[in-house]
Amino acid sequence: MTQILNILIFVFVALSSFLITSSSLNQFTPQIIALISIIFIFLSLFKKIFSLHLVAFIICLIIFDSHGLDSPFFFLIYFLLFTIAFQNPPTTTLSYSLTLILLLSQSLNSPQSLIPLISLLFITPLAWFIGKQYLDKTKTDLDIETSETNVLLWLSLKFKTGICTIIDDCAELLSTPLQPSQKEKLKYIKDSARSLLNSSVKLKKEIDDQTDDKN
Repeated sequence: MTQILNILIFVFVALSSFLITSSSLNQFTPQIIALISIIFIFLSLFKKIFSLHLVAFIICLIIFDSHGLDSPFFFLIYFLLFTIAFQNPPTTTLSYSLTLILLLSQSLNSPQSLIPLISLLFITPLAWFIGKQYLDKTKTDLDIETSETNVLLWLSLKFKTGICTIIDDCAELLSTPLQPSQKEKLKYIKDSARSLLNSSVKLKKEIDDQTDDKN
């Protein structure tokens, strides 16, 4: 549901910016860009919110207002698509790209303006693929981090507690009268448990060091 809403917002941003620059509101485009920029700066500085939707709205307004495919600022779309691809699912990037292609095709008026439109057609699957790879890597890193956390919790709680209990029980039994063979076996169990405890401490330290290096 959230993903669909995000796609609809990006489509609305592109469509609304196109309608503004194609209507009588076009004369107020600089003021609208200034107002949206102020809102974006306020959210970024005081609310610590980076709104990619506002960035997309500003870029679309600039490009549509400066003749679409013939705009000298057309290259900003490439940066926008890759930024969206790195922060959103591939379907969002693809949907937004297709919307832009459809709207920008309205400004197709010469063979020369066909070049940026074709380039956008090629950039779209590339941005989709790179974004998918990035999100897959992010998910893999998150899964690894979760596994590391689970291992550390298990070593710190269940494993350490169980081994310490075995060592204490063995020490208590060794203090009671036992046959030499029984004492020997208990001593062996105690030493083995202590060795496992030391190994777990060493393993925990190695995992902590690896996690710190990644961060």
